[in-house]
Amino acid sequence: MTFQEEFPELSDTKMSETADRKQVLLDMLPGLNYAVVTGIIKRRKALALTRSGIPVLHILVENRLKTYFDNPETIVSEIEVDAWGKLATSLDEKLHPGDAILIEGRLAHRKTNDRTGGTHFKTLLRARRIQLIFNTERKA
Repeated sequence: MTFQEEFPELSDTKMSETADRKQVLLDMLPGLNYAVVTGIIKRRKALALTRSGIPVLHILVENRLKTYFDNPETIVSEIEVDAWGKLATSLDEKLHPGDAILIEGRLAHRKTNDRTGGTHFKTLLRARRIQLIFNTERKA
């Protein structure tokens, strides 16, 4: 499928000016927020409920990346993941530290204020789907 077929609103017949096309693309960007991450669960909190009673599960995932084949350096990233609602309750008993998982979702930001009045933003992954790749739990 071509770009014009996928986004007919951006075709030259419907839009004559480059500035208009650029604005339409900018308006579409928030809808294109999609991320896929794999990693190992480093730590997780117990299933919690928000003030309005929505279940939420907070997970810290560690992702390791080799930079180059000839370079032994490994970059370790920690990614905070939030699962909400039915996803959180269905995964509560299944996910344990050490498990390998694949997470699909969107990036979100959490705003916090420190004691000095400074504002900080933390980026996290709001999970839409979590798939267990490898479970560390052993059955006897």
